[in-house]
Amino acid sequence: MFDPTVFDNLKTVLEGAVYDLDLDGVIIVTDRNDLMDLAHFSRTYNITFQLRKYGTASVTCTIILQTKLEHIAGELLRQKHLKPGCDLKIAFNMPIKQNETTCFRIKEVLTNIWGSNRIIRQTLTHEYQGERKEYDNLITIEFDRLIDEGNVDDLQAMIPYVIESLSQLQPFYGM
Repeated sequence: MFDPTVFDNLKTVLEGAVYDLDLDGVIIVTDRNDLMDLAHFSRTYNITFQLRKYGTASVTCTIILQTKLEHIAGELLRQKHLKPGCDLKIAFNMPIKQNETTCFRIKEVLTNIWGSNRIIRQTLTHEYQGERKEYDNLITIEFDRLIDEGNVDDLQAMIPYVIESLSQLQPFYGM
């Protein structure tokens, strides 16, 4: 047996909370990845899902948990000056047509749910092929701090905010 890291413990809590919603029929998990980057010695876990009631034509959410070498080393080597922890990011993805007004309204909706102290970014992309019909809108919510086992309750309490965000964003899908 090995002593699990902060990353392992948070990943287990996050995965359990998301799969509980899948079992309850609220969401459908569409993808997950548990990656170790040996070149940079980092770990990333992400899980992607959608609200089940909207089917495949719905906003997707990916929750990303990541830790880097200095956070892993600080924990395993018990280095007091290196704080163990993980970065957390939530990403929503959906197509939109009207970028200016839709993006502004999306930011308002997410600020009302998550608060004004969160970093909310929207990145629009489209494939270059003549006339532009739709943009792919990648919306990220970033938390400007590391999380650790002391944030387990916060991590579980965040899941209803994610579900509310998916519900509130759905009317903008393809708009």
